[in-house]
Amino acid sequence: MTEVEIKINIFFEKIMYLVKNTSKTQEDSILLAGAMMSAARILYFDNLGSKEGQQIMDANTVDFIDLIKPTIH
Repeated sequence: MTEVEIKINIFFEKIMYLVKNTSKTQEDSILLAGAMMSAARILYFDNLGSKEGQQIMDANTVDFIDLIKPTIH
């Protein structure tokens, strides 16, 4: 694995540890995922240009929106 792959794996494991220890319900997990996406958006736009940040967000949010649509009441 490359150094970047190792780093992303470590970050992913930390996030999943957070999920395991904080999410008590499916709703908690979905809300936590939304909060993570919000943080990702801030980081993308702060560290990339607005065009590049938006492209990444567009690519990554389609699946999330499809996931949460059935849960919106």
